[in-house]
Amino acid sequence: MANVSLPSNVEAERVVLGSAIIDPQAAELALSALTTKDFSGADERNVLVFEAITKLYENDMPIDPQTVINMLVNLKYEKASGGNAYIYELINGVINPDNVEYYINMVQEQSLLRELLLKTEEIQKRYAQGVANIGEFIVHSNDEIAHIAQKRNVKGMQSAAEIAQAVQDNIMRSSADDRGLLGVTTGYRRLDQYTHGWQKGDMIILAARPSVGKTALGMNFAFNAAQRGNVPVAFFSLEMAANKIMERLIACRSSVSNDKIQTGRLSQQDRVKVLGAVKEISQTQIFFDDTPNSRLGDIVAKSQKLKAAHPDLGLIVIDYLGRIRYFDKADASARQQEVSYISGELKTLARTLNVPVLVLCQLNRNTESNENKEPSLANLRESGSIEQDADIVMLMYRADYYANQGAKKPFNKGQNQQQPQEKQPQMSEAERQKNGDISEVKVNVAKNRNGQVGPVSLFFQKAFSRFDDPSPEFEARALAAGFEE
Repeated sequence: MANVSLPSNVEAERVVLGSAIIDPQAAELALSALTTKDFSGADERNVLVFEAITKLYENDMPIDPQTVINMLVNLKYEKASGGNAYIYELINGVINPDNVEYYINMVQEQSLLRELLLKTEEIQKRYAQGVANIGEFIVHSNDEIAHIAQKRNVKGMQSAAEIAQAVQDNIMRSSADDRGLLGVTTGYRRLDQYTHGWQKGDMIILAARPSVGKTALGMNFAFNAAQRGNVPVAFFSLEMAANKIMERLIACRSSVSNDKIQTGRLSQQDRVKVLGAVKEISQTQIFFDDTPNSRLGDIVAKSQKLKAAHPDLGLIVIDYLGRIRYFDKADASARQQEVSYISGELKTLARTLNVPVLVLCQLNRNTESNENKEPSLANLRESGSIEQDADIVMLMYRADYYANQGAKKPFNKGQNQQQPQEKQPQMSEAERQKNGDISEVKVNVAKNRNGQVGPVSLFFQKAFSRFDDPSPEFEARALAAGFEE
């Protein structure tokens, strides 16, 4: 593909060059946004003149018609660039240098389009040479194209007035919401108070040890957003098949146990409940992807495609971080670097799509050695970048998880061994009468960039994979017992 056949906007290039020669502010804008590679070569003179302007800038020399001409002479470009005649042609072609930013954007867009077309040609050539693994070839090619497309998202600086107006609009909108939500509801009263809902552009981490219930809570968050928030939701399940997630969701909404649904041993009443749950779920816009061990590029591409089809996409849930791969080969020694990169790209995805991204991840085994076995931010597995990139980090703790393993919470030193370290609130008998093998779960909001931190109590009905708010009475007893501050 010869350069002459590639897209260009020669007139926009000339306006940028002429403006830069006669206006120092225009020169600053052009040099901060463009490089020599951004000029097409359709008129080679433009490339040479911009190179001369760049050399003047790098050497802290003034930029004006005469200095540009002198630099072209020094670089031996006088004849090829058109010399004096072309410089004054560029200057005379400028009507108003204040409009240079508009023409800079035009030059940038043409440059990106050329880069995209050249990359497409390169991908075709690689394919023609033979492809050993089609899946890896597609993912790698998509990553290359996505990297070019992301450059298009660069925008100019905003004034304080513009940002203040946007924030004012958000404040006014949230004031109209009795719950004070700025984002999509979590579905849980106290958690909404802490987070003000899932915020656009945020990356949220939900972390727990295996089998504590993070997939179930992630599923509940997804359903609550889709139903109560009335927004489309993407759910990437890298470990569990979509039909298994759906079985759990049906159990959650029908209050028919997972065991009954899996075995098909349903009473007539159970069947009615299941049919009602299926109807309820079918009315939501939850989109599932259960590709095992998905590549990062796949998740990004599918999210972008869903956002294009559903601009009001309200939440992306990924279960879970440990199953995402980026590098072609799984190298344990490079896993921390890989996780750091994945974490950063998921944060970029949240901001680029302006959608909250909820990522489930596992806590490391060091949690077990904590004095009270409750997790901390230091227990996030594989990379400290997760904590750094996340806007919100929630850590799950379930006391009966350790009790079922025969472990007990430690006691304070010097205390009577019969007295536990913490005074825990007790559920009333009426609260325990519900089916579902209820467990109390503490969701500790350990990091919240824009809100409160602290513990939130939820009830986990394991048989139904459902999380519910505790009653106000229970919360009052919990507060009195010192369980929550």
